[in-house]
Amino acid sequence: MSAQGIPNVKVTQGDEPRLLRAKLEVIGSSLPMTMWVNPTWALLTIIPFMVSQEPFGAIPAHRIALVMALHLFNSFMAAVLYRAFRRDSSNGRAWLRSLMIFQLYIGVTWGATIWLLWEHGNPANNVFVITPFVGLLWAYAMSRTMHVGVYLAAVLPIVVLGSLRAITSSGLASHAMAFVLPVVFAYTLAAALTMIRGFEAMLVTRFANDDMAVDLRRAHDEAIRKRFEAEAANASKTTFLANMSHELRTPLNAILGFSDIIAHERLGVVGTKRYKDYAHDINASGSHLLSIINDILDIAKIESGKMELYPVVLNPQDVISDAMKVVAGRARERHQVVNVHIDSDAPMPYADERAMKQIILNLVGNSIKFTQEGGTIDISGRKADGGFELCVSDNGPGISSELLDRIFTPFNQVDNRYNRTAGGTGLGLSLVRGLAELHGGKAWLESDTGQGTRAYVYFPVANSPEMRMRDRARA
Repeated sequence: MSAQGIPNVKVTQGDEPRLLRAKLEVIGSSLPMTMWVNPTWALLTIIPFMVSQEPFGAIPAHRIALVMALHLFNSFMAAVLYRAFRRDSSNGRAWLRSLMIFQLYIGVTWGATIWLLWEHGNPANNVFVITPFVGLLWAYAMSRTMHVGVYLAAVLPIVVLGSLRAITSSGLASHAMAFVLPVVFAYTLAAALTMIRGFEAMLVTRFANDDMAVDLRRAHDEAIRKRFEAEAANASKTTFLANMSHELRTPLNAILGFSDIIAHERLGVVGTKRYKDYAHDINASGSHLLSIINDILDIAKIESGKMELYPVVLNPQDVISDAMKVVAGRARERHQVVNVHIDSDAPMPYADERAMKQIILNLVGNSIKFTQEGGTIDISGRKADGGFELCVSDNGPGISSELLDRIFTPFNQVDNRYNRTAGGTGLGLSLVRGLAELHGGKAWLESDTGQGTRAYVYFPVANSPEMRMRDRARA
């Protein structure tokens, strides 16, 4: 048989366990066929000896009975192995050894059959006994080509024992039969090896198709996930733009309205007390609008990597005091108490002063905004992990744990305390995290519903590992 047309498939190390598993499945599935083919083939072989003693010779009844008993026992063993294989075939190497031993035993049984049915000096007997095993070799070449070891375990005992029986017997016919089995074996072996290569090529191709199908499913699932993420991001930005239109329109309307009143002196000549009040409102609205625009620009700079920091060693007490001058009035209006405490052993953070002040303003501003009137806000600083840890805590309504990570997403406002009822663009905490990470630090929240909120920001100190890593990354 020619090997032409069989692809030269390279079996990789990753394919070997799957190849073994697939081969064992085919061999294990053939065990039921062994249960009825073996005794049937043996019965067909011994029928002529049971019908007549001529011309194949007189074989004793006990030998014929022994042949049937051996092959019936083979069927019983095949049934036991098949049930065990169906129950648990996970240990592929162990099952391969078991199946090879079983096939070796069957081969020895068929070889013994030749000896049991052989009659010395009877050419008709010798030819008749060997002939069924020529067919058996072809049958094995067709049915045991999944694994070379299993195939050889099945056929070698037949060839060796059959040839040995023929060559040790007398007569020209028996000596001729001694060469029949080896010749047929050589030819069927070539055919079997070709079929084994084809079988392995088919399996490797199937594995490649299966892997491709798995990769396609994963790619499809990943594409769907990315699409959902893009849709969610688009929805967040749409919500952000809707919120921003409100946030920008309100102060702009105030600026335009009050400036129009003053410009046209609609309430009288300039100098009226109410003009002064309106001027304050214009200033407050303009400051609010400027703050929003600055947040947007800062977020854009952080995301594009263009935010420049100028870190120096800072006194946290001084930075907190400067920030409190901006928000203290809002806290007093809401009758809130703001406590500041910096541990005596707290190190000096190495940070950009404007950025650190912006972080404190955003965190304290959020606490003032979302804590009920008369609430308490604590600002503290301590030494942690070799750096400076800032904490802003309040006794407000808190945030459910599943929403904490979403709060840091740009342009995102979650339900609970960070919602539209309190206003805002959803940029404050995202800006805090971005500025903290630019310093080589980090920001996180601890909270739960009804338990207040604690916002933490970690700053490295000068010459710390975090600062050296940040400087190398920036370089």
